[in-house]
Amino acid sequence: MAWYLDIIFYFWELFRIWFSALFVIPFQQLQVLWILVPLWLAWFFAEFFQEKRGTSLGNAVTNATIVLWGSIDAARQTVDLIGRGEIMGFWNIALRFFLIALILSYGAFIMYYGIKGRLLITKVGRVRIVTYFMAVFVPVFYNVVPLTLNYIISIMLFFPLFYFFIEIIDNMTPTPKAMETDIEIAKQEGKENPPQNFG
Repeated sequence: MAWYLDIIFYFWELFRIWFSALFVIPFQQLQVLWILVPLWLAWFFAEFFQEKRGTSLGNAVTNATIVLWGSIDAARQTVDLIGRGEIMGFWNIALRFFLIALILSYGAFIMYYGIKGRLLITKVGRVRIVTYFMAVFVPVFYNVVPLTLNYIISIMLFFPLFYFFIEIIDNMTPTPKAMETDIEIAKQEGKENPPQNFG
């Protein structure tokens, strides 16, 4: 078989693993679906009713709570699986706790610098990013998707596909009436309460 066909088949296999973990397996595992349904619902309403025109610092800090709570639940679930003997092996366990630490650090980073008012957080703390990384790792921590190198590669490789697909939908769909009303209220408040010059 030609080498380029091997590459094509490999990328197809990565896509299949990624797509299955995000959109197929959760509907086959009720305990995972129970966690992901509120996550996806929160993403939908935040994405299209709050962050359609960008993320505020307040939204980013709020999004960080999803990550922080998700990492705590992942640690709880991992300890439970270890106790039941469903997760074994030093490196397997160590890698899982390393990922939990990364996710926790990501959430803490967003929250800390969001409170500090760093504008970078409006880029890295978007609800679609937070939702994506929670959605791809929840099946791993609930032990319904194996934590393999190919799975980690697929998560990173297809993240831009997920991100920009949502961006296209954002640009194609009309601005919700609720958001337009919020924008008008903010404009009116700005006119009625202009910034004071104390210099």
